[in-house]
Amino acid sequence: MKKPLVYLLLASLSGLVLAAIVSTADIAAAIRNSPNASAWLKQNAESVANLATFESQRNTTAYNGSCCYGVLQMNRSNINAYAKVSPEEYRQQSLQQQVNAWSALTTDAMRSSAVTNLLALGTFDGRPVDGHLVLACVQLGTGNCQRMINSGRCSGFADSNGTTICAMADRIGGTTGTTLGAGGGSSSGGSSGSGGTGTGSGSGTGGGSWGNWTPAAGNLADGFKQASGQDMGRVKEQIQVLIVGLCSLIAATAVLGLFRRYAKGQMSVWQLKRHIVQAGMLVSLIVLLATIV
Repeated sequence: MKKPLVYLLLASLSGLVLAAIVSTADIAAAIRNSPNASAWLKQNAESVANLATFESQRNTTAYNGSCCYGVLQMNRSNINAYAKVSPEEYRQQSLQQQVNAWSALTTDAMRSSAVTNLLALGTFDGRPVDGHLVLACVQLGTGNCQRMINSGRCSGFADSNGTTICAMADRIGGTTGTTLGAGGGSSSGGSSGSGGTGTGSGSGTGGGSWGNWTPAAGNLADGFKQASGQDMGRVKEQIQVLIVGLCSLIAATAVLGLFRRYAKGQMSVWQLKRHIVQAGMLVSLIVLLATIV
């Protein structure tokens, strides 16, 4: 008698995008195991794990409400180019698959003149050019990084949240990575330094937290965050989980009522089964609509 209720609850949870939180050790291991990660990137795997904590709280299904997805927040164009799937499919990929795409993008980004210029400085705005700063340079877009270099100060670029490349580097610095001096780092075919999610242009269109930011989407997400103090994407996920929970509770209550009627002889077996199937289909439809809207 209890099996229909179990089936109903399983059906109601189908299609839900659940948060997949991974550990820093998992991320570091994925970087070391990635065929697309450079030797330097593998040496600084712990710093990449810290970057993932900053970007997504190590959630492989994360969406920032504007442009970027996954544990290391790749934007739509980069997901299309390097993962060759849709953003929603990318969110469902394994940690290793996401890291492989990010590492391939990072390898290309490290060939940019902005990274080379930054490494050649040795120090920038009174701080050493270490692996954390290089990672932040690539993550927020090498075009944006060059703007910062041209200004001579960390404040030369900040994203729509007010985060500078230097501030991101400080957040990444929870684990010590390889320090790079002038012209340091391993190089191959013009590639030198760490990784990131955006190659950037003169205007800084790389990945990272707010790469490829568009005014319409950005203003909506920023306005919501300023008004509520919450990230729009996270609130959406919380609402979806709440809807599923309420639907499951309602369905369980309805099924319990059906069983009581059946126990009192007010309903035949085939009527009980029919109502349970109908309830399951209705709840599954509601859950599906909640997760795709």
